Amino acid sequence: MSKCCGVSPCTCRVTAGTGTTVTGNGSAANPYVVSATGGGGAPTVVTAGDTDTIDATVSGTGSAADPYVVSGAVKLDPTPPQGGANLIGVGPEGLFLECADVRGCLSAMGPATYDPATGTIGTKISANAGNTTVVGTDGGIYTPASATALQAVDTNTVDMTVTGSGAAGSPYQVAADVIVAPEPNGLEETPNGLLVAPSSDSGNQLSIGGDGRLFVPPDPPLSVGCGLKGDGTSGAPLAANPARGSDPWASHWGCDATQYSTLRCDPNTGLLWTPPEHYSASDYLYQEHMNPSIASQGTTGGWVALKPGGVAAFVQMAIPANFLGNQCRDWGYETHVHASIDITANSTATFELGYILQVNGATVGPRPIEAVYTAYGASRRERYAGSVSHAFYRIPAGTARQVVFFPAVNVTAGSIAINSWNSEFTMHTQTRD
Repeated sequence: MSKCCGVSPCTCRVTAGTGTTVTGNGSAANPYVVSATGGGGAPTVVTAGDTDTIDATVSGTGSAADPYVVSGAVKLDPTPPQGGANLIGVGPEGLFLECADVRGCLSAMGPATYDPATGTIGTKISANAGNTTVVGTDGGIYTPASATALQAVDTNTVDMTVTGSGAAGSPYQVAADVIVAPEPNGLEETPNGLLVAPSSDSGNQLSIGGDGRLFVPPDPPLSVGCGLKGDGTSGAPLAANPARGSDPWASHWGCDATQYSTLRCDPNTGLLWTPPEHYSASDYLYQEHMNPSIASQGTTGGWVALKPGGVAAFVQMAIPANFLGNQCRDWGYETHVHASIDITANSTATFELGYILQVNGATVGPRPIEAVYTAYGASRRERYAGSVSHAFYRIPAGTARQVVFFPAVNVTAGSIAINSWNSEFTMHTQTRD
């Protein structure tokens, strides 16, 4: 570098590192100039963050020639939430709020007065007759002293009297007489004061106790009926007498006792009651239908009930109204019919076997069990077995129900003989909530 900054350009090599720049050629007229461009780190980033009340703005690039300029403008709500006008304004010297704008927001109540034109607040003096309140010489409210007035006010129990004028020579005298109602009354006025004396009538248990106060001895023991225990005293209060004694609800049930316990008291009769007991019943019926058998059944054009000997075959269960307590609770039932069927089919026969369901005299529809949809091609005899079910719930209390299953076939081609058809019918009924 010893030859640098001479007349000729310098032959030394100067290179710029990270974050710097090099200009010039090392001569006296154009020397090397090394300058920094930020220290090698990331440039400073300045962003504006607005708030509900300030609108912030950042300008400039952050360089020496173009520095960051952060400014903020106050936000004024043009539509205040309550629907009024925004009284705050912006002037050359900042925010302002004019007194004249605020005056319209004020009002006076009661004895106060207010002039919205001047903003003056004052006090109104009543013009009613007898009012002695005025504005004093010091500008304050002033009520001059007046003569003491004393007046007697009676009540339902005391008769008040006032005598005298209140002067030194005739002072006020206030007297009170207790008023005793004329009806039969245990309270009486005596020369020594008020008195309550027990009656001398026969059988009266009221007396004066050892402490000088009224005393009534305890009643004789109560006569306790069935299901109760105790004698009604504080030591043995009258209570229900369950056969199995006391038992906490929480020891057996995790649900809330007030919501799920069924014991209640009828406020109209004062009697304890619980909902009617639940009842259930079951029945079973076995029926052989084909007596005589049906030797030949051709195509039917749909489901038909079988009529051996010209009489329709069926199994049924009838539940009368008010059966086993269902006069109080809704109830439901479940039925199940199992069939064992002996069929001889000719070579072209296609058919379905099942039952036609009828409830309360109304046909519900077929309930298929077995079917042959492709003819065997030769006459053959087979035994078929299967089951159908039917159930119904939430039947209104006191409602009867009749359920009938009719053995039925649907022969779509050829013919069949029904050699035997046996039905096993079960029904289960139970009351509901």
